[in-house]
Formats: sequence, structure tokens, C-alpha cells
Amino acid sequence: MKDAYGQENLGTGEWRARYKRPDGTWGSKSGFPTEKAAREWGLEQEALIRRNLWLDPRDGETRFDDFAEDWLAAASPRLELNTVAKYRSFLDTQLLPQWKAWPLIAIFNGYVEIERWLSELHEDYAESSMSSYFALFSTILNAAVRARMLPANPCSGVRVSKGEFDAERLVATPAQALLAAMRLYELGLGMSEFVLCLMDVYTGARWGELVGQQRHEYDSERRGIEIRTPLKEVAGRSTKEAGRVMIITRTAASGRRHGAGTPGPRRAGRRRLRARGSWRCRRGSRCSTRS
Repeated sequence: MKDAYGQENLGTGEWRARYKRPDGTWGSKSGFPTEKAAREWGLEQEALIRRNLWLDPRDGETRFDDFAEDWLAAASPRLELNTVAKYRSFLDTQLLPQWKAWPLIAIFNGYVEIERWLSELHEDYAESSMSSYFALFSTILNAAVRARMLPANPCSGVRVSKGEFDAERLVATPAQALLAAMRLYELGLGMSEFVLCLMDVYTGARWGELVGQQRHEYDSERRGIEIRTPLKEVAGRSTKEAGRVMIITRTAASGRRHGAGTPGPRRAGRRRLRARGSWRCRRGSRCSTRS
């Protein structure tokens, strides 16, 4: 195979580097002052190709909207419907209006523009919303890195929040949980909200998993509930659809008590602790109380 070489651009005084791409076609780049500089750059590209480290500059010119749509179409079959709807909304309202026509490589080199965009979002949205928009933006660019279209994710290291300390998370006592449930009942929300409040405190299940429960889903033998078809809302329509399976039962267990006004443990996956004597839940496993 012919090695990379320099080719003079007549009438300009500049040289163009020519190198062989992995598919056998010739790539080129102009703007070099000498034949030697052009050839050395071309040889460097061929060395990167042999080491499987080369990125095709043509891929970096892909527009953000084209790549984002391809990524969402490929990922959607593995995502929940409400997650797809959320991503679609974030793209249409936040990401595409800002980055639609930008080539991926321009975003990679546009750190200042990313910071400016975040500052503009900060004026109109809460930090939680900003973090959600930015997380999707970073996820898409991470996919571009894995697709070998970018050398790295330009979102890495970018600070989204103001850096203030988060409010300390407190853990309620059983008495406080009961008082909260009684308050809902006294406000006229009825026994259903009373029970729902206590289930939320003690199980740590998601809201849709709780409000989607029906009487026949209660297991009287194990004295527990089995979550198979949580309630999901997509585009304003609520449906019960199959999801993760979680069995919540009450079994005796010993453990550390958390009093009122003391910080609780951090969440790890689906493991939660909401109150003293509360349920510990793991995906596909039982949840037992700490008494």
C-alpha cells in the first residue's frame, strides 16, 4: 500500500496531506506549509488507523439532530414508554432548538457555548430541570463517543448546579408518618389517601406503583403486595403496564433505628429507607421491616 504523501496545491503555496482510510479510499487535509509537514501528518493518521485509534473526520461533521434522532430510535425499544416520551419532549423543547444544526465536532470544541447554554437555562428553569436536560444531552454525546464519532464527551466536568449544599434529608419516625397520614384524612382526602401515605412511607415504592395497586394484587397469605403492572402516564393517558416485579412483604427483622431529625442512609439502586421500622426493598426481592 502506498504511504501517505504531500500534494502541492498549485497557486496557493500550501500542501495537502493524503492518507489511506480504513475502507481503502483516500482522505486529505490541506493547509500545510511544506510537503514534509503534510506527509508527516498523513503518516500519523495511518498510524492511528493501524492502532484502531483513528476517528473519521467526516463522522464528526454529523449534525446533532441527525445523530440524536438515530440514537433515540435505536434506544427506544428498550426504554419505558414514559421515558421515551420524556426524552422526546426534552429534545423538542430544549436540545434541538439549541444544538440542532451543530456538527458533533463543533459541540466537542464548543465548551464555552455549553456553559452559556446552561447559564441561559438557569435563568428560566429549576436546577432539577436543568440537570435532566443536561443529562440527556450528555447521554447522547456519550453515545457519539462510543460510536467513534467524537474523541471524548465535552460535557464531562461541566458543573450544572450552583454548588450549594443540599438540604439534609431527614427520616420520619413512625409517629410522624402516622400524623402525616391522619392530616391527609382530616383534610377530606379519605381513607385511601391515609393508606397510600403510609404505604409510601414504609415501602419506598414509586408513586405509580402504589396508585396502580388493586385489591386482587394483595397476597393475604404472605401479607404483602406484588407489583407487576404499575400505573404509567404517557402523553396524559394512564395505563397499567407490565414492568419490574417487586414483592413487598412484612417480616420480622432487627436493625438500627433512625430517630426523627437524623439523616437517613443514601439510596443504592432501589433500596430505600423512609422511616424507623420502614421497609427495605430491592428489585425482585422481598422488603422487610426494621423494628
